[in-house]
Amino acid sequence: MKKVIFLLLLILISLNDNLIAQEHPQSNQTIIRLTIIKDNDKILMRKTKFGWMTPAVYYKERQTISEVLDSISDVYGITISNPNLKGLFTYKYDFKSTSDMRQLYVANYKSGQLKPKVGEEEIYWMPIKEALNKLESTVPSLMQMTKQILDYPNTLWGGSFILFREKNKINSRMEEEFYPLFKI
Repeated sequence: MKKVIFLLLLILISLNDNLIAQEHPQSNQTIIRLTIIKDNDKILMRKTKFGWMTPAVYYKERQTISEVLDSISDVYGITISNPNLKGLFTYKYDFKSTSDMRQLYVANYKSGQLKPKVGEEEIYWMPIKEALNKLESTVPSLMQMTKQILDYPNTLWGGSFILFREKNKINSRMEEEFYPLFKI
């Protein structure tokens, strides 16, 4: 009888631990970021509550990568051509226990009229140099990754960053230097 009670107690403890783990899941995420180039000298930029960024989504829906990229451009009223993966980067945080995988794609503007995404203040075709400055003022790693994939378009890049809070702003530092994953 003591063995039965002991086994039941172990099962109950195990179930309770599983319920707690499911109640507070902490899992890594994948963010897909799309740099859309227009006329070889401008990229699509959006202003969010965090600052200036290129379009992106959390990869959560049951979609193919092509569907995700098309849905990003559709939100802004445009179509794209030739999307290509250009970077796989890791974000680790000093203020949370998860990591993010950043997939950076580059595509060309094909057609359509820009329309702001619901809840976003501004969206522009911005000269690349100005866009890189805006990205750097948001989070330096955004500028570094985007500049790397634009400066060296024939290489798929990897790298890693640590994100941290500094004076109520998110900042970053490179943990792993950029390295080529694949060259065309």
